[in-house]
Amino acid sequence: MSSTSAEKALEFKNEGNKYIKAQDYAHAIEMYDKAIELDATQSIYFSNRALGHLKIDNFQHAAHDCDEALRLDPKNFKAYHRRGLARVGLLEFKKARNDLNIVLKAKPSDGAAKRALDICEKVIREERFRKAIGGDDGDSKVRLCRTLNIGSFDANSDLAKYEGPTLEFEQLYNDKNEYAGAKVKNMSQEFISEMVNDVFLKGKNLPKKYAAAIVSHAERLFSAEPNMLELSNKERPDHKISVCGDTHGQFYDVLNIFKKFGKVSKYHTYLFNGDFVDRGSWSCEVALLFYALKILYPENMFLNRGNHETDNMNKIYGFEDECKYKYSQRLFDLFSQSFETLPLATLINKDYLVMHGGLPSDKTSMLEDINKLDRFSQPPREGLYMELLWSDPQQANGLGPSQRGLGFAFGPDITEDYLKRNNLKKVFRSHEVRMRGILFEHNNKLATVFSAPNYCDSQGNMGGIIHIVPGKGKLMQNGNDDEDLVVETFEAVKHPDMKPMAYSSGGLGF
Repeated sequence: MSSTSAEKALEFKNEGNKYIKAQDYAHAIEMYDKAIELDATQSIYFSNRALGHLKIDNFQHAAHDCDEALRLDPKNFKAYHRRGLARVGLLEFKKARNDLNIVLKAKPSDGAAKRALDICEKVIREERFRKAIGGDDGDSKVRLCRTLNIGSFDANSDLAKYEGPTLEFEQLYNDKNEYAGAKVKNMSQEFISEMVNDVFLKGKNLPKKYAAAIVSHAERLFSAEPNMLELSNKERPDHKISVCGDTHGQFYDVLNIFKKFGKVSKYHTYLFNGDFVDRGSWSCEVALLFYALKILYPENMFLNRGNHETDNMNKIYGFEDECKYKYSQRLFDLFSQSFETLPLATLINKDYLVMHGGLPSDKTSMLEDINKLDRFSQPPREGLYMELLWSDPQQANGLGPSQRGLGFAFGPDITEDYLKRNNLKKVFRSHEVRMRGILFEHNNKLATVFSAPNYCDSQGNMGGIIHIVPGKGKLMQNGNDDEDLVVETFEAVKHPDMKPMAYSSGGLGF
């Protein structure tokens, strides 16, 4: 290699570092790619590129880059640290623990590595405990929302001090006269408006009793729904169905969605397609708002499960810590089990299939296979359940490895075959940032919709929303070629000066 190539590679590496500081991770990766193409002998180039991949959840690529960085320099402790974080993202907690222990042996005061190691240790202990008591058996798991004694919160001081809008509750019992959860008796639009304006927007919390009752009631509604919801407005010209993608705790942007595009009502159904918690620092507010709307409008407010409505993601990306800070561990546990009841997909007008991640890798899979899944659990590491939450599209035909390390990358032919096999028009999914808020891919047969504008206060992207309005669509709008769709975008709105994951005590440290 010539000295000129080495100098140019160093320039590209330095440019990549500038993009990292500017939080423009895609361009940073491009610069590191160019540096490595000119000089593949520098460990730091690979470990720096690994950081870029980590920041956009490409955990498998990050791990591979760290492998190469460590082959070139076994003492590159940043590579050990970043591989540990990548393995956390891949849910490989024992391997991650090994890497993080190496970092801490060399740098005992590294707080970020220590926090990530604490998460690994906690997950490993919990998994060991579940196996020891047979807790992997769903039938043996105590359903917290269904055994809730709402009166157990009556002695809490937050209830006595609360001066916001009030709710009434009914304690439910099973046929053995045992506690069986709570029902909210008087949920109303007035309560929701006051909860938003007089509680959440003033930086306050609901009493734990209120939050627990809302989660318990909503969990019962979700449990009664099938794995694949079916919605239709073909015979209702006055009715709109709106599909939103990830909102990730960006409460102020969620409020803007309802302000800009209309509130939930008997004439306006909303489907939020997963990942409404984690990353953003108002995940509790978003989740409680969505659940309250579900109680008030059970036939007009729907949620698909995303990959972030899972325990491991919540430990890594902030929702558990936020719940514990604002409410309690008990409330997080209630939320956790409510997430296990969320539907996995939605079929709209028998034309559009909506799931958070992607299509099945099984080339014979049919729609009815979704309803055959046992969804009332944490998702497995492979199979249809995982793919619905984790997979992503790719430009090339066929199936490829996922950049995230979970699920698959699926090509245009996979999408076309699935649509033909199931007599569908399009697939809507979320799970990935799209700079314009929405992107039609796979010959316009697949749309990725992402509804968290300026994601994590750094990406500069628009938010997107898809409205299903049969016969009233707007062609050529944001790439739309369907006369039954209106595709709109929106910008981020201002919010209080609080960074993403402000309550997180560990994880990937974004």
